[in-house]
Amino acid sequence: MAAPVLPPIGDNIAAWGNNLTAYLRRQLPRLYFKTADDNPSEDGIILWDTTNKYAVVSHDNAFRQLATKQATPPSSVGSSGDVAGMISWDTNYIYICTGSHDGSTAIWKRVALASY
Repeated sequence: MAAPVLPPIGDNIAAWGNNLTAYLRRQLPRLYFKTADDNPSEDGIILWDTTNKYAVVSHDNAFRQLATKQATPPSSVGSSGDVAGMISWDTNYIYICTGSHDGSTAIWKRVALASY
C-alpha cells in the first residue's frame, strides 16, 4: 500500500491546519489498531495502540509514539485510563504521565513554561 501524502506546510499555518484536518478525516478509516502481532518493519504506517492509548508510527524498525494532546490532568494522581507516555499542556505547564493510574500514586510530572 502506498503511503498517503500529507498536506505540505506552507507560510499559512491556519490553512495548513485546515488541510491537515480534512486529510485526517479522509484517512481515518485507514487507521488500524496495533496488535501484539504487528511489527514495525514498514516505515510510515500509523496505528492506534489500544494498550497504551496513543497513536504510533513505524520508523527505523521501531514503533514511535506520536505526541497527541491528552486532557490536562486534574492532579498529579491523574484519572482512570491514564498511562505512561501521555502528554498534555496548557498555558502554564507541559505535563508528562510517567505511570499507570492506580488512584493514589503521583504519575503526572509537569514543567513550567516561561518566555524567552
